[in-house]
Amino acid sequence: MPALACLLALPLAACVSPHSNPSAGRAAELANLVSRSIACRAGAPRASTLERFLASERARGATPEQVASARSTYVTVSEAATINQDVRPEACAPEERGALRPRMARVRAGDFDGF
Repeated sequence: MPALACLLALPLAACVSPHSNPSAGRAAELANLVSRSIACRAGAPRASTLERFLASERARGATPEQVASARSTYVTVSEAATINQDVRPEACAPEERGALRPRMARVRAGDFDGF
C-alpha cells in the first residue's frame, strides 16, 4: 500500500529513485512527459516510442536488468498518470502546452538526450 500512496500523493517521478537505476528515472520522466502531453493535447507518442527509448538506454550502456526495470517503470508511471488524470484532472495552461509540444516533437523524432 505505501507504493500506491506514493503514486497518489507525489509527482510520479518522485516515486522512482534515479540514483539506483538512472534508466528507470529517465523512464519515469518520459512517462510523465508523454502522459501530460496527451492530457494537454500537446502531442502523442509514436507506437514505437517505448522500444526506441529502451534502445537508447541500451546504447547508453544500461544492463538488461536496468532496461527491464525502465520498461516496468514506464508502464507503471503511465498507468498511474492516466488513472490520476481520470480521478483528479489537472487543467493545462496554454504555457504548459507550449512547453510540452517541442519536447514531444523531440521524443517523436527519437531524441531522448533530454532525459
